[in-house]
Amino acid sequence: MSQAPLVSIVIPAFNPRFFSQALESALAQTYQPLEIVVCDDSPGDEIQQVVQGLSEPAHPVRYLRNPQPLGLQKNLLRCVKEARGELIKVLCDDDRLFAPSIALQAQVLIEHPEVNLVFALRVFNDEGNSILPPRIENCRFAPLDVLLKGDDMLAIFEGTRKNFLGNFSAALMRRADVLEVLPALIHKGAGFVALLDLALFICLMRRGNLAALSTVLSCERLYQGRFSRTPQVLKAVATEWEWLLRMLSERSGESAPAAGWVRYVELARAAEQPRPWRELGVLHVLGNRSAVVNGRVGGESQSYEEFYQQWLAARCLSAAEQRLLPQRIESWPRRVRIVPIVMDLAGDGAALERTLGSLAGQLYPAETIVVLSTAAGTAGEAVLRQPLRADWAGQLNELIPRLDTCDWFYLLQSGDQLRDTALLVLAERIANTPAMLCAYSDEGALLDGQSTEPVFKPDFNLDLMRAYPYVGRSLAFSRERFLSEGGFDCARGELAPQDLLWRLVENVGPQTIEHIADIQIESEFPFAKWLSRPQVIEASEGLVAAHLQRIGVQCRIRHDDLPLLNRIDYQHGARPLVSIIITCGDSLPALQRCVEGLIEQTAYNHYEILLVAAGSRDPDMADWLAAMGQLGGNMLRVLPYAGPANQAALTNSIAAQARGDYLLLLSHDTRICTSDWLDELLNQAQRPEVAVVGARILATDGSILHAGQVLGMSGPVGSPFIGEALGARGYMQRLQVVQNWSAVSRDCLMIRKDVFDSLGGLDEQSFGADLGEADLCLRVDRDGYLVVWTPHATLMLAPALAPPQAPEQQMQEAEQERFYRQWLPKIARDPAYNPALSLGFSSFSLEPSLRNNWNPFCSRALPLVLGLPVNSSAVGHYRVTGPLRELEAAGRVIARVAYESPTTVEIERLSPDTIVLQGRYSDGAASDILRMKKYSSALRVFELDDYVVSAPKKNSHARNKPANIEQMLRDGIALCDRLVVTTQPLADVLSDMHSDIRVVPNMLAPEPWAGLSSRRGTSSKPRVGWGGGTSHTGDLEVIADVVRELASEVEWVFFGMCPDALRPYVHEFHPAIGLQAYPLKLASLNLDLALAPLEFHIFNDCKSNLRLLEYGACGYPVICTDTEAYRGFLPCTRVRSNTTEEWLQAIRMHLSDPVASYRMGDELREAVRRDFMLGPDNLQHWMWGWLAD
Repeated sequence: MSQAPLVSIVIPAFNPRFFSQALESALAQTYQPLEIVVCDDSPGDEIQQVVQGLSEPAHPVRYLRNPQPLGLQKNLLRCVKEARGELIKVLCDDDRLFAPSIALQAQVLIEHPEVNLVFALRVFNDEGNSILPPRIENCRFAPLDVLLKGDDMLAIFEGTRKNFLGNFSAALMRRADVLEVLPALIHKGAGFVALLDLALFICLMRRGNLAALSTVLSCERLYQGRFSRTPQVLKAVATEWEWLLRMLSERSGESAPAAGWVRYVELARAAEQPRPWRELGVLHVLGNRSAVVNGRVGGESQSYEEFYQQWLAARCLSAAEQRLLPQRIESWPRRVRIVPIVMDLAGDGAALERTLGSLAGQLYPAETIVVLSTAAGTAGEAVLRQPLRADWAGQLNELIPRLDTCDWFYLLQSGDQLRDTALLVLAERIANTPAMLCAYSDEGALLDGQSTEPVFKPDFNLDLMRAYPYVGRSLAFSRERFLSEGGFDCARGELAPQDLLWRLVENVGPQTIEHIADIQIESEFPFAKWLSRPQVIEASEGLVAAHLQRIGVQCRIRHDDLPLLNRIDYQHGARPLVSIIITCGDSLPALQRCVEGLIEQTAYNHYEILLVAAGSRDPDMADWLAAMGQLGGNMLRVLPYAGPANQAALTNSIAAQARGDYLLLLSHDTRICTSDWLDELLNQAQRPEVAVVGARILATDGSILHAGQVLGMSGPVGSPFIGEALGARGYMQRLQVVQNWSAVSRDCLMIRKDVFDSLGGLDEQSFGADLGEADLCLRVDRDGYLVVWTPHATLMLAPALAPPQAPEQQMQEAEQERFYRQWLPKIARDPAYNPALSLGFSSFSLEPSLRNNWNPFCSRALPLVLGLPVNSSAVGHYRVTGPLRELEAAGRVIARVAYESPTTVEIERLSPDTIVLQGRYSDGAASDILRMKKYSSALRVFELDDYVVSAPKKNSHARNKPANIEQMLRDGIALCDRLVVTTQPLADVLSDMHSDIRVVPNMLAPEPWAGLSSRRGTSSKPRVGWGGGTSHTGDLEVIADVVRELASEVEWVFFGMCPDALRPYVHEFHPAIGLQAYPLKLASLNLDLALAPLEFHIFNDCKSNLRLLEYGACGYPVICTDTEAYRGFLPCTRVRSNTTEEWLQAIRMHLSDPVASYRMGDELREAVRRDFMLGPDNLQHWMWGWLAD
């Protein structure tokens, strides 16, 4: 085997701010051999100190100080020259690499000599390392790891000014190529700077192919002070793009197969000969991804703060939703009277006024407002003022009984500002949730008037609440229950309201505590600041001690690093027997380490070890087990298992033979880290309300591997906090405290044996391989027991890395389907997590939500229609988003739109009544619809506007059309409850694909189409023209000779597209523009006559009359082909034969009598406005098409 090539990571360093993180990420690379070269161009010595502070680095590091500042260009060139590696990565001094980055990218360059550029996906993060939402620049444009034709990719950059490939840090190159090209790009320091990375990449693509990996391998940092945001660099961007376009226009080489298309081959098949090249519509993919990015918040944000503010701004009621509020409130079971009580503890009159201002702006007004303050102020009809006493809890005990018109009261402080929907959401929740007696919500901070520091809390979490009062201070209570509980206990001081919450839990149950998972309140005195108050810290232990004393629990409370956090040692007294069940696996060394470490390092000794050898053919394993079986006695038993190859059945079989009061399922790959791990598990497990306990599990590098599990995270269930440092506190201190999760890792799971038996053990029929323990945890919860995770029991796990084989993969997929079917409502709303947080790449990070997706209510006033358009341009607008928007504005539906297929969890959270699936006939579309059918009861409507089975050959949509497109279309339609099409001919040709086909014609939105006007007779010659999309080559060829013939008699005006052969005869050409500007642009053409030619083809027969509607809205007289699409009552001149002679005759007829021609245009406009506008009467068509009968 040849030796792996040396790779150089070069860092042209200038900014020391994030340099240490960049260097650490380089040193963490798993690839060998590797060198790191740092060329320091900074004015200070911070970078040098970081390098000199390294102790035994994992890879050689060479530090080079520039005697004189070189600037980016020359410093980069020096880095490349100093590097000794065959392969080179330029790591920007503020970016980071993930550990396998070099290894995965270098493998591609080693195996494919003609590739000279390898990219991997990257994420953007801000200065605080918060992951930012995806955008076009880091979108996944290829479905798999692919090798792409370099020449083809070059053409893409003539059509987009976005670098979607990556920056320097995302690429790996061959050093020889870079050294040959780079000097010319920075000639005499006057070359590329702002776009230097892309310019280099373009030069490399001219010399060879590139590869793109679909794995995220780097982080690019966005922050205000970075080099690319400096004024001189920003100023240079436009000029450098012009340089790039000039470079691209002058290139030679092979042409792309068609505009926007790139040839590619999957990397896994790149060695096949001949190569199985396919075509990827990259520009089309980028356009679709742009719609996805624009449909979610934060796609252009440069920081977490900016992202959060955009997220917050999107969480408001639309004008249509506000108009429906009286109807919504009327539908409640009862109207709730809420009294906010504002305590001005700081005596800050200005802050108090800001709070009162937010209360005055509520969409659901308070019954009255109580202000307790020593600051001057006037009372009004709606505001009751009293001086604030030092014992405010006692004062409230006297005041609240006198509030006869109050159903609920809401505790606030001066400086708090409620969102305008806060009281509305609270009242709606109270009205529809009879059992609730107390409510808390998510909250945020206000810093200099800016929204920041959101806190996204879990639903009521008993053990987290025992750790510290995470619910916060802004609590709402039922006045009636407050009185029956005797009010606040003044002895609890600052935490008297939290004490009342505990008494409600003790006396009625935890189900009475309602969490509103939304930012209801923002404050100048925010969550973290409140928790750090000495009064809160001092009262925290006493709060929990009093709670535990009331329920008769003996315990000792202690504190580790933070005095606020309570660590509870329950005084159980008993020493129950624990049966530790270990399935032996295939690795004898791993099993030996596990068992020997367990015996040697576990302080608690009242346990038995049950070893199960199932399926192993290793003779050494058999010998060792036999020896252990003879030596073990009562403490260690080796049990045979001859049942099915089913992990759940095996566990159940061994559990039946266990003698212990508690079962501990332990992976054979675990290692014991602390002697008290079993004591800590039992500390929680012996509580009567607890059934399952899990441990903190570390990876071999000491980082977090398992710390509880979140439902729906990266699949049915996943682990948060993966990769966090051992000492990290975690979001809301959740890596440091005992708390409840919905599930815990199967690698170390303790359960009470009587509960295990009562539940029938693991469900070996449904979850034999993978999800049995998660299912067990959920059944435990359903029966009213707690699942507890403790950070104080720590183990280490070295998991097997072998990917599952095909049969195992199929079994896992089947189990996942069953898991979703059984637990989807719980998966979508994991009470231990928060719906605002991501279930994907980064746990506890804010999810970039859909822009129009906010729904804070627990009840529904109207049917919800989820539209899934194919794009955000014409077809998606006319057939989905436009009608939906008008239906919502008219108060007929709640509209939601997504430009990507929602996840199963997202669909469950939305719970739509109808899903409109537009044009779902591509690879994988049918399986996606099937997924929706499995997990949603929504009416599925397949929406189609073209006969895609047979597109004209010259139509651009025909390119790369799958050979089996008719079958894919049939499959998708068959999985839906209804098919909605644009025309009767299209319904007729699809009649054998579905029994319920409904024709809903295209219509125009009143705004702006109803108000358009154009001018007539504006030129010395008649203005005759065509306007439309970019896929009408064959249609325009119908009138090619007409254009030539009349070139001297009329002014030809083309908008959208114009065949090159006709350009010499055209007076004006206007290229295609965005949908928003399209109507006004079409009207501004001031045509005296508009043409709508169509080829005679079944595809065109099935098309709609949309072109006539658009022309008619502008008042243009129209001549069109007499095809099925344009037949009907609309006043137009129709050409029957499509011959040049008939077209010429029709045009000259109109031009000879302009008065009559214009009259026809007026009649067409009147017909369009009457019959084809999305007004109140015509919306009924869409209701009939989309809603259940």
